[in-house]
Amino acid sequence: MAHSALPRFSYPNPKGSRRAFVAASAGGLLTVSAMGALRTAVAQSSGYEPGEAINGTTATFAGGTYAVYAGDTLYQYAHDDAGDAYYNTYDGSAWSGWEAYAEQPSKVGWDPAPVVYDDKSYVYYTGDDGYLYQQSWDTYGDAAWEDVSGDYTYAAAPHATSWEDSIYLYATAEDGNVYHKGYSEADGWNAWTAVNEAEYPAKTDSKPYTVSWAEHENVFWLGEDDKTYWNRYNYAAGEWTGAKEIPAEYGFKCVPYAVGYAPEETLYAFSANADGGPVYNTFKDGDGWSGWEPWETSWTAKYQANAYVKDDALHLVYTGDDDHAYYTSYSADGWSGEWEDLGDNYGYDSYQYEYEGGLYLTYTGADGSIYWRPYADGGGTLEPTEEPEY
Repeated sequence: MAHSALPRFSYPNPKGSRRAFVAASAGGLLTVSAMGALRTAVAQSSGYEPGEAINGTTATFAGGTYAVYAGDTLYQYAHDDAGDAYYNTYDGSAWSGWEAYAEQPSKVGWDPAPVVYDDKSYVYYTGDDGYLYQQSWDTYGDAAWEDVSGDYTYAAAPHATSWEDSIYLYATAEDGNVYHKGYSEADGWNAWTAVNEAEYPAKTDSKPYTVSWAEHENVFWLGEDDKTYWNRYNYAAGEWTGAKEIPAEYGFKCVPYAVGYAPEETLYAFSANADGGPVYNTFKDGDGWSGWEPWETSWTAKYQANAYVKDDALHLVYTGDDDHAYYTSYSADGWSGEWEDLGDNYGYDSYQYEYEGGLYLTYTGADGSIYWRPYADGGGTLEPTEEPEY
């Protein structure tokens, strides 16, 4: 398969749109306060039932699993321990069953990166040949694999988002740069451009993460030095504000996962220090980052956190090194004050998503099966099967 340079694509430039992304950077300095007071949160035994297995295959899955909702269908993606990619769909009443893609290119060995674009489900994988591949379809499952690598190779999963008429793809190349590019149906793919600065190379086996918040696209990555870095694209100005470290006196285990919390006009970022201790940081325009604040827990984080905001409540889940998942929430009353133990058999990072007004959690079990579980009332409050003994 040829790997020629992709055609350059010129973005239109409406204010407030991700379509305005260009390769530009500018200076600027963030202010960071001193480390906040230590937060203590004790994991509680919850009595919650485990998630329901999404059956339909004898494959043993590995790595994270992710889901997106397109049209009237929920699409779930995963890969097995042999590196092959699988998909499954849910029509509101039953799952279709796990199917492996046909003619997989050089096996697909890292987490899937799904995205919805033009009411269709797209997904991106990194093959064990180091190239990035796209799978998409008009009629489910009909499309062939497309190589979208350009001139680079990769040793980690990509990250994908979409906005209006464009897809945005981010990936950490083996040269240590975090690249991004965009796609529209009218113009195709543009060329890769670096998000980081030369003095802030990325850890090549760590995928980046992005979130749109406060008229900016916020891109996070884990540095070669295990510190956390970010860059912001200003939609209105049409330029990057410049890559910077989010200061800390220690290294990190995983790239931050961030969400915007509208009631406070604040961006929340969640990570884990090098020892696996869960930490968080907040950012407000004009104030900068507040500083990394730790929780004191009896468990340590194994993978990247996952957060979701629904009905003015922020829902946060970590997978621990003990293969348990731990949940807490934040609202107008502050943090809930305790971590709920969601039980065992969580093998990788968990993922929360909204479907038909409800909030769901999906994960790959330590036993190699894929699971999903609803949150009660569609709002994220967990409902125990028996009265917990706190």
